[in-house]
Amino acid sequence: MPRIECLAVDLDGTLTDSEGVIHHEVVEALERLKMRNVKVVIVTGASYPAAITLAYYLPVTRFAVAENGGVVGFRDKYKLLGSRGDKEKILAVVRERLKEVLVESWQNEYRMVDMAFKPAAGLSPEEAARLAAAELEPLGFEAVYSGWAIHVHRFGVNKAAGLLEACKALGVEPGRVAAVGDSAVDEPMLEAAGFGVALANSPDSLKRKADHVTVESHYLGFLEAVDFLENSGFL
Repeated sequence: MPRIECLAVDLDGTLTDSEGVIHHEVVEALERLKMRNVKVVIVTGASYPAAITLAYYLPVTRFAVAENGGVVGFRDKYKLLGSRGDKEKILAVVRERLKEVLVESWQNEYRMVDMAFKPAAGLSPEEAARLAAAELEPLGFEAVYSGWAIHVHRFGVNKAAGLLEACKALGVEPGRVAAVGDSAVDEPMLEAAGFGVALANSPDSLKRKADHVTVESHYLGFLEAVDFLENSGFL
C-alpha cells in the first residue's frame, strides 16, 4: 500500500458522536494529520454551505465534497456533478406522489442537487426509502438512507464521483486516498479509495467493502481508524 496522502472522511456519525457533536479529540486528531501533511477532505451528505463552513473552521483541507458528491469545491469556486434542475424535479415528484412517504428537510432550501427527507409518520426510514425508490428510480433518481436522512439525487451523483473530482483538484492519486465512513452512501467512496475503513456502526454492506473495520463506533471509531493508519505505516 503506498503512503496515504489524503484522508476522505464522512461527517455525521463518523467525525461526530450519535448526536452530531464533534468532540475535541477529533479536532486534535485532525490537527495531527495536518502536521503530517495529510490532506483531510470532508465528504458528506450535508449541504454545501455546512460543508464549507466546517472545512474553513476545522483543521482540514479547505475543500469539501457535499450533498453526497453532488457539489465539490470551496466557497464560490464549486462544481455541480448533478443538475440544478434536479432539485425542482425531485421536489415536484415528492409533493405530488410521495406526500405520505417523505417529509422535506428544512435544509433543502440550501441544497442544490441532492434533496434530504425524513420518513412520514408510521414508516421506518428503510421502508420510506424503498417506497420512494419505486417512484423515483424510473425517473433517473436514487433514494438512499444514510442513517441520518433519506437522500434523493440523480444516478451517478455519489461520493465516489465527488471524491475523484476532489482528487483532481488537489492533485492526489485516488490510490493514495484512505476513506472512512459509516453508512450506505459511503460505499462508492470506499470503492474509489485506495484503502477503505468502515466504522463499527456501519451496515454490513459497507463493512464488506472495507479493508479495515473498527471496533469502536462513531467518532471513537474515527479516532481508532487514524491510530490504525498511523501505526500501520500508511501515513
